Amino acid sequence: MRTIHSKLFRYCSIAVCSIIVANGCMLDRRPISSPGRVVPDQYCPGDTLTASYDFLTFNACTPRSDGDCERSAPTVTMTSSPVLFPSTTLQSYQNTVSFPASGDRIDVNFFYGSTNVFIPPAVLLLVRDNTASATRIAGTIDTTLPHMGNCARGFAVPTYMPAQIPGPPRVSGNMRVVEVVNVNSVPVTFTLSGGATGTPFSLRVGPGGTLRTDMPGVPGDIGDSRMISIVPMGLMCGPGGDGTIEPQPAAPPISTVVRMACR
Repeated sequence: MRTIHSKLFRYCSIAVCSIIVANGCMLDRRPISSPGRVVPDQYCPGDTLTASYDFLTFNACTPRSDGDCERSAPTVTMTSSPVLFPSTTLQSYQNTVSFPASGDRIDVNFFYGSTNVFIPPAVLLLVRDNTASATRIAGTIDTTLPHMGNCARGFAVPTYMPAQIPGPPRVSGNMRVVEVVNVNSVPVTFTLSGGATGTPFSLRVGPGGTLRTDMPGVPGDIGDSRMISIVPMGLMCGPGGDGTIEPQPAAPPISTVVRMACR
């Protein structure tokens, strides 16, 4: 039945494309697409995951007649392994299923029913079935966050941009910061912000030192921070111009290691 449907859809797509060409419109052929995904990529026990596909993220369906978008939409089937939600089949450009996480790994399979998806008036997507996976977080996760630096004038003290601490859709929103490690060769001042109260917290840490969010004097919500700023001590920009005539000097590289765990 799937083969018959696939052939029928292909023939209809060819017919539609022929009409488009006959009317003088250019058919916009896009690269192969596999839009199915599951988020977050890494989950904590008790999390709710979301499986979804969306063919209209960078496109818009513009019907040429009533019901054109509904008739052209692909028939997509979503299943999971292990079975955490009933198999769902829907003729639609977009669909979302939420379900509770279970076990160490979850695979969500997306079957698109055809190798071509037509989006009126003139977009043809080449598609391929895909499997999106998510895994349970065990223990802690270390993430190295590089900070983009800037040298406004030669031999000046560099300034560094804050870095985003990982969160959805990459990792569970139930992850919290447990440690921030200074992996640089100079002392730095860390500032964490974005916790529940919105009050930032700063601490100077020597080379190889660690800011632990359970240390005495550290606010209880600081582990929920989602932004970290860094001010290094003793770093200088190299020689160079101010960026107007001569090239602006590069800031010395600097980074932060953030260690996170499920609540």
